[in-house]
Amino acid sequence: MLKVLAGLLLFSLVACSSIETYRTRPGALKNRGSIDLPAWTMSGRILIKGQEVMTANINWQHKSAVDKLKLAGTLGLGAIYIELNEQGILIDKGYGDKQTSMDVDTFIAQQIGFAVPVTALRWWVVGVPIMGVPVVWFDDGFEQLGWQVIYSSFMSTRVGKMPHKVKIVKDKINLKLVVDNWEFE
Repeated sequence: MLKVLAGLLLFSLVACSSIETYRTRPGALKNRGSIDLPAWTMSGRILIKGQEVMTANINWQHKSAVDKLKLAGTLGLGAIYIELNEQGILIDKGYGDKQTSMDVDTFIAQQIGFAVPVTALRWWVVGVPIMGVPVVWFDDGFEQLGWQVIYSSFMSTRVGKMPHKVKIVKDKINLKLVVDNWEFE
């Protein structure tokens, strides 16, 4: 009897932890239009491959014109905190090591050795291109600012389907994001 109860408990824990995902339907992204999400939090995992490979757990909070990111486990160095706002970017590597810049994308490139479109990711992570910037549509994504943004799956949330797996590619730079959870205010 105890084995049966333990088995049922284990099964229920596994069942609760699964994420219902959906493959991207051809043309579905183009019909998403503009999404009005003034405040959201996303958590998951990120892999950035350029000259080096970096992996991290990511927690991203967006509210109005402020984005706060926590990257944990990057190269075993602990957590890095990033804040993006109208004044630019602040990176806090801990132990009093804080740096700021008005030019977000150039600053990130200087920090990690290659370009990552951080300002564009604010839009792309929620599944839409930047408004007012030319875009070329594909069945499973789009190209914008020279970057290919490919959505391989979406997940159900209380506001509808949101990206679950995203791949962003330009030249020899490859960024992969797997979202485990979305929360909305």
